[in-house]
Amino acid sequence: MVLKGQFAKLRPIVVTDAAITLKWRLSDRARFMQSGAKTVSEQENWISNSLKKENEITFIIEYKDIPVGMFAICNINKVYRHCSIERLLIGEKEIVGTYPIAFESELLLCDYIFNELDMHKINGDIMEDNKDMIKFRKYLGYSFDGVLRDQYIINKEFKSTLLVSVLESEYLNKCRNRLSGLIKLSQF
Repeated sequence: MVLKGQFAKLRPIVVTDAAITLKWRLSDRARFMQSGAKTVSEQENWISNSLKKENEITFIIEYKDIPVGMFAICNINKVYRHCSIERLLIGEKEIVGTYPIAFESELLLCDYIFNELDMHKINGDIMEDNKDMIKFRKYLGYSFDGVLRDQYIINKEFKSTLLVSVLESEYLNKCRNRLSGLIKLSQF
């Protein structure tokens, strides 16, 4: 399945995306993400394994048919109707420029989650140092549900994460409108 907006297109990741996604994951823009593959071969294996998971969908974000980032729906639980959004990464900032690719990608993904997957809640965790994402989620209306202390080791240092969530009703009544507004503000 492909999700299309005015600026962004989200398509499922494929193994041949390994080199570009590895480049992004090894860049400074991914400093708040968990570490992963270090070689193209390891990234190919990670993608191959990811594609086998029934409860996960990783997307490549394209702008003008050029891969510029990635985003994922993980931990899809059809019984309890919740999932998490993870791995939002715009790896080609110079191509994207000031276009609202990240905002539109989130809108497309959340619409898909609530309308097509019939989820009730989206949750996630944000690295404690990722102040911009914390501020962004707060602005969108996500609830802050707690802290997982010393959850990950990043650069040999324990990092805590903030747990966030948004219910379908909150998304429809607040978050979606704010994302749409950010997209409109960003248009030239």
